[in-house]
Amino acid sequence: MAARLPEAMFSWRQTVGLDRQSLIPLYLQLKELLASQILSGQLQPGDALPSERQLCEEFELSRTTVREALRELGDEGLIRTVPSRGAFVEAPHFDLTIRVSLAGFTKDVRREEMVPSSRLLDASLIMSPPSDLVEAMDLRPGDEVVRLERLRLVNNVPLALHVAHLNHRLCPEILQHNLAEGSVFQLLRGEYGLNLAYAEEYVHAALADEWELELLNLAHPAAVLRAERTTLLDTDEVIEFSRAVYCGEWYRLGMRLEGQDWVSL
Repeated sequence: MAARLPEAMFSWRQTVGLDRQSLIPLYLQLKELLASQILSGQLQPGDALPSERQLCEEFELSRTTVREALRELGDEGLIRTVPSRGAFVEAPHFDLTIRVSLAGFTKDVRREEMVPSSRLLDASLIMSPPSDLVEAMDLRPGDEVVRLERLRLVNNVPLALHVAHLNHRLCPEILQHNLAEGSVFQLLRGEYGLNLAYAEEYVHAALADEWELELLNLAHPAAVLRAERTTLLDTDEVIEFSRAVYCGEWYRLGMRLEGQDWVSL
């Protein structure tokens, strides 16, 4: 994934410059200059910073001074240095703990007083589901599966890539609805009268692949959380089987362990 290198970076010395008469150390001046570009949005998440050599030449600084500025930016979570590739602007980090429920992604995020949104990447009908979906969803012969792939965002920052599979027999013609906005779970309840009883979810850590790095705006290598969820109706039929990939750095998985039915090991 090629990173964007802003053209404006190389004209800063002509317009901004560093004050060599100031009592503020030069490394701190450079750090604040870069930080201001990041926080103002002139530098976007994923943008590549100029190399150490380029910064040294642009601002007439020693490599030690430049490295100290970059080190502090990294300590504050504003940039990430990738060996052999350089420094990149980090996406904003949130201390986000979502209490996952069957209310749906939109309500779960709004409950944390943040703004959820989604981008619909794919909405299609699988006429002959592969064997892994047949088994995971306990499909009957002839059952079709609706595939929905969505990029989940919080405050316009990518959080997760979510691929859901729905049993089309239980929600016929659902592809005719606007699936780019709103909650699919609410649609299943309101339009189809389905009662989502419970879900089972399994999570494990992994490294993001190239597609996930691009969509989630991550720099290689990046840790992610992979989740598989099976959602059942009150009839014990599987309505949804989904796979999700979450940004591992700022997403926390919260679980509540109940005290009843405790078994001593």
